[in-house]
Amino acid sequence: MKNRSHSGRWLGGLAGVVAGLGTVAWVLGAEPIEFSSPGFPPSRMDAEGRLIEDWGVVAVRLGGEGLSAGAVKVEAVPLDGCIPAAQATVDRGPVRMICTAYRSPVFPAGVDVLTVRLEEKTHQPIQVTLALDLPPAVKIGMTTARIENRIVLSVPRETLALQAVRDWGYCNETTAMPGWAKPEGQADPAFANIRAGMGGVPILYRFKIEPKGQALVALGLCESHYDRPGIRPILCEVEGARPQRVDPIAQWGRHKPGVLLFQARDVDGNGQLELAVRPVPGAQDRNPILNVVWVFPAGRTPNTAKLIAGQLNASAKYYVDVGGQNDQCFYQVGKLEYPVALPADGVKELMFWVACPGGSAPAPETTAWTAETLRQAARQVWQAWQPK
Repeated sequence: MKNRSHSGRWLGGLAGVVAGLGTVAWVLGAEPIEFSSPGFPPSRMDAEGRLIEDWGVVAVRLGGEGLSAGAVKVEAVPLDGCIPAAQATVDRGPVRMICTAYRSPVFPAGVDVLTVRLEEKTHQPIQVTLALDLPPAVKIGMTTARIENRIVLSVPRETLALQAVRDWGYCNETTAMPGWAKPEGQADPAFANIRAGMGGVPILYRFKIEPKGQALVALGLCESHYDRPGIRPILCEVEGARPQRVDPIAQWGRHKPGVLLFQARDVDGNGQLELAVRPVPGAQDRNPILNVVWVFPAGRTPNTAKLIAGQLNASAKYYVDVGGQNDQCFYQVGKLEYPVALPADGVKELMFWVACPGGSAPAPETTAWTAETLRQAARQVWQAWQPK
């Protein structure tokens, strides 16, 4: 690789400082720090530690009782000895916050990896809130933030797990499609709506129950797109119950609502009952669908005809019109804000994937990239780069 137009300036200035300091180079933030992959337009971190992209600005904010104001130090640092990165450090009294950003060469334009590290310094536990401020045009979903169809920021699942949660809801970004199905006969209107796992993404839900508790879970399905069996079989899994594979067309017919029953149990004792609807491996159509969910107290055996007709909705502990008006996300989305409990001398890291100039961030549900492989890819491309 020969192009040095955007990365040569960073490395040229860095080389002399690294020779003197050994491992870490830094410059105070009068000038923005640029970082990229060889030959690609750079992203910047400004003197306030904000990430500057072609679509807007990402600012990391820390809040909580007992924090003090602090000056931000912005540095250029070489990760793994070779990856150009920008780093902002601020001491907020009992907590130090370190934000580090580098470019990983994800095809086609790369993605910026932003890691926020929080360190407790006073040997006392503390509760803080970490927030990301984004431009007003950004629409925040569960694991992604978008400007129109461009994913400008992704929240990997380990970070998502820190968000506040509700008693029930869907746990990943699948597509709500109201009015998609055409249920025939006496059927609950919820059978007309679906949530679809486009591209083979499983449909995931969680429900709060007593730890180690049991429940009767009913899943309602109605296939209205296909008129012959064998095209869209799906695999339905409910925690503590035997999985069931079903082809709705073969089982009930086109436009015919059907129900599957599961004797469920909170196996891991976390107080949450999990269910998933997945594509069957090798299926012609790998987009799973789900129309309705009921969760009843254990020991119930609901009448299927009454269930389909919507006559037992009021007696369910949870009733979900999947993809309809009473559906909701398990996580309290709408803003990127995370409560973080730091133990004495504790450390917590949160990671975000940010769209770099000309690119989009990968959706966590559909990518195989991980924190480790992103870092490895960046390391390999810089180790192989030989400036001329």
